Amino acid sequence: MIKNLKAAALGICTAALIGAGALGLAGTAAAATTSTAPTGPGHSYSPDTYAHPAPTAKPGWHNNHGPARIANLANQ
Repeated sequence: MIKNLKAAALGICTAALIGAGALGLAGTAAAATTSTAPTGPGHSYSPDTYAHPAPTAKPGWHNNHGPARIANLANQ
């Protein structure tokens, strides 16, 4: 009797998890997408403010990547 009750509870829990996953994926599948981006004066996607660069930033790839960057960080 107890084994049957455990098996039934496990089946119900499994079905609930699968159903919840299906409902979650159904919501993302129904999301609408547009093939073209909106244009016009009401759609401006550029930022209004820009961050200032770090005071210790140096120009060029060599100064900001790779072993040279690690050496510069170690010497600071």
